[in-house]
Amino acid sequence: MSLEEFLYRIIRRLSLLAMWIKMRAGFGLPFRKKHDPAQYIFCHSKQSCLPNLPWFHETLPSPESYIASVISENKYSWHKEPNRKRKALWPAKFFPRIRFSPGNPIGDIQSVWHRSRLQNLVTLGLMSHLTDNSHTRHQITQHIETTLQSWRNANPWLLGIHYISTMECALRLISICHTFDLIRNSQVSSKSWQDLTYLVHSHAYFIRRRLCLYSYAGNHTLGECAGLIYTGVLFPEFPNAKEWLLTGLHHMEQEASIQILEDGGNREQSFRYLALIVDLCGLVTVLLQHHHQPVPKAIEQAWKRGSAFLQTFATSPDYLPAVGDSDDGYALSPYLKLSWQNATNITHALENHLQVFNPSGYSRIFGATHHGTMRFSHGKLGVACGFGHGHADALSVCWNIGDQSLFVDPGTYLYDEEPRFRYYFRGTSAHNSVMVDGLDQALQNHTTTFGWQHPYTAQLVWHHPNFNNKSVLLANHDGYRDIEVIHWRALIYDHQIGWIIWDRLDGKSKHTLAMHWHIDASVEILANEIIIHTAEADWYVHVSGGKPTLYHGNEDLPLGWIARKYGVREAINTLRIEAQTQLPHELLTIISLRHERSPKFSLDDELITVLRNKTQNCNH
Repeated sequence: MSLEEFLYRIIRRLSLLAMWIKMRAGFGLPFRKKHDPAQYIFCHSKQSCLPNLPWFHETLPSPESYIASVISENKYSWHKEPNRKRKALWPAKFFPRIRFSPGNPIGDIQSVWHRSRLQNLVTLGLMSHLTDNSHTRHQITQHIETTLQSWRNANPWLLGIHYISTMECALRLISICHTFDLIRNSQVSSKSWQDLTYLVHSHAYFIRRRLCLYSYAGNHTLGECAGLIYTGVLFPEFPNAKEWLLTGLHHMEQEASIQILEDGGNREQSFRYLALIVDLCGLVTVLLQHHHQPVPKAIEQAWKRGSAFLQTFATSPDYLPAVGDSDDGYALSPYLKLSWQNATNITHALENHLQVFNPSGYSRIFGATHHGTMRFSHGKLGVACGFGHGHADALSVCWNIGDQSLFVDPGTYLYDEEPRFRYYFRGTSAHNSVMVDGLDQALQNHTTTFGWQHPYTAQLVWHHPNFNNKSVLLANHDGYRDIEVIHWRALIYDHQIGWIIWDRLDGKSKHTLAMHWHIDASVEILANEIIIHTAEADWYVHVSGGKPTLYHGNEDLPLGWIARKYGVREAINTLRIEAQTQLPHELLTIISLRHERSPKFSLDDELITVLRNKTQNCNH
């Protein structure tokens, strides 16, 4: 730890102690007296103070149904998990004293945090802005005002779980500013503008003293900086506004270049968190442009390259790969189109049918339209400090035909509840890769929700766009180096056959191997045939080198599960191919349309000989 980080940690702790002493003494609120909203341009302006953003208008629900759903949802406490049978409430005490780590008696804190971001109010504000119905606008405004006042009353300064994460405070601050900007001409009460200014000022004050820097830096840092920038730009009348703005810009400029890699990928190895921080960079960029303030080049460029990367892998945020952790969160709204507004169609006519993103560790092979696309993971576990949001998915592949996923990454499920499933969903058996001796590719730190120890190194060793009319990727990882095993995998596409996955496990002793294919479709095993049924076609899966077994929602292992949404798991088909064998050992998986059931490819093919030679050359 550097001297600078040591001093930062000391100051951070002392600041927390000072806030606690002030709170106990009764004068800890940074914004005690009521201020006249008329002194703030944001509160009295008739013109929008925020830029007009691009939205997925066509996917918005009807105002009537959405209003009914959020009113019903807000009947629950701000300190209780929604849609859960648990009745326990999170305590309203000084936030550092609240235990929320795995095994806590209350439940999963993320589910409660999600509602308190108040981002559903942004959706309501957008509906109000779009409708011509005065009754609907009035109903929406009343609900927004009631919700904000309810949140304030239920969450006194520094008390309760909603002050634990500074990032959550920042997202709440941003969403409430956008909400009120959208309804500013809908007869908002003076009391509500006072509640708004209190929330913004108190949150910015708190964020400034709790910034995640140095080894704490990650996606949280970008969110916190965005909160400070919003406050400094929209409320220049606050005494510390200029300092908050400069601080936010300085650290966001620095971290944007680190967190969003040079190819646009995510340092934390999570596509959903990448979308969040890319949108945050975009929101800050358009906010500064709207107010005719200079935009730091690093922030704008991070937004642009991150947007291009996201668009390459998904046609919209709804189809982002479920790689790494995800809490289903977003920067502002699920209907925001900011990082997809200039989306370009990625066609199968790409030159060589092959894309490689080495810095982030992903590659894709584009097959013919009816064969789809496969994504290959050969990157790092995540950020070196704990590898928090990474999953042990080295050399995993995922297969899509259009927007339909067939070989899938099962997702995240939960962070702080049902620890056995937390370990499963981020472990190797929940990914389309090979597990050795029942071990994950890295060691999970069971004392935390996110930590990993002994991370692996993965690397793309060779790729060729057209080797004997085949596109080829070859990579390896050393996650099993402690038991002297190296895993090699080649992803191969042949337009006449389909998809070929070759695995080689190098070592000298006997081991138990388990390769998993998580399949989001109907699967059956008939004699020696494995068949995947889809609406469009049947696919034949030919596997050699191990014995296949099909699992579906197995609670004991566990195996055969997917989490399409945070906190919800459902059964899925998982094909497990097992072998107890002396190493080295090879596995071969061939996926072709069922009418091509006898693929003309084997371990004796010339390409396999080339791949073996490359593994031997690297080993020496």
